[in-house]
Amino acid sequence: MSRSTDVINKTKGPAVPVNICFNEDSSVDFGAIHNYIDSLVTKGVPVILLSSGSSEYSFLSQEDIWRITEVIAKANAGRSLFIAASGAWDIRTCASYLKHADDVGADAVKIQPHPEIHADRDRYLEYCNRIRTGSEIPLFLLDPPLSLAIEMASDERIVGAKVHAHDDYYQMTRDTKDLDFATICAGQMGTIVFGHQLGSPAYLCTFAPFLPSIALEFFEKLDTGQYEDAIKFVAKYEDPWLKTAVDVDWMYAVKIAIHMAGLYPNNRVAPPYKATTPEQVKKVHDSLKQIFGPALFE
Repeated sequence: MSRSTDVINKTKGPAVPVNICFNEDSSVDFGAIHNYIDSLVTKGVPVILLSSGSSEYSFLSQEDIWRITEVIAKANAGRSLFIAASGAWDIRTCASYLKHADDVGADAVKIQPHPEIHADRDRYLEYCNRIRTGSEIPLFLLDPPLSLAIEMASDERIVGAKVHAHDDYYQMTRDTKDLDFATICAGQMGTIVFGHQLGSPAYLCTFAPFLPSIALEFFEKLDTGQYEDAIKFVAKYEDPWLKTAVDVDWMYAVKIAIHMAGLYPNNRVAPPYKATTPEQVKKVHDSLKQIFGPALFE
């Protein structure tokens, strides 16, 4: 079995985007990240991924990103699928990162070229060809143009895409269903309920970073064809959680929730974000107790 086929076969179920833990001086708490990944994998999370948004790449140095990638790979130790992520970097930097991710034990890398490259087919293809000259690691695309994704799906090294826009996600899932290509839902859980029926194998769950057991329960309903129950699941858990998270601000809400679940030692966000307020903490705490029950956080 090729590396790419192995990655595609393992791209299944809830994927957890890794939020970053920070020390009081705003440096990265690498030890906390190691423990967090170990806990998620032990709880059965099938896919771990870095994301420029949730993983706060805008506030990290390249050295931080390189080291975080290595820490996650070591903590995971091959137990779950680990998809690393590049930034909107130049060709040399991205090629260097792909090699680093491959060397330390990541299974694949999600690439996200600069918007000026992303908007032009020929530039996009040339960028992808040049960055992978020094590594054989399989690649995921981030929100690629639909026609380009379909064109690139025949490339063995291109194993899938993470897609946010609903229409593109559904169409890409349909058009690549019979190809070796995994379309990951980056939208809400209600989207994967329908996307799964079209052939999409994995999704980013809004509460998997702090309650992976419920994310796994939801995917079990999809995998066994219990789609009506899955829709009820969305209404019971995700809809009220998203209402709170949007009201509080997503980054604060998820950091507070991860801390409440005992998975991180604090709920710090990186500067220039302001510090989390007691009012935000109370609102998230009260909401999660109401939605998921207090026993989940005891």
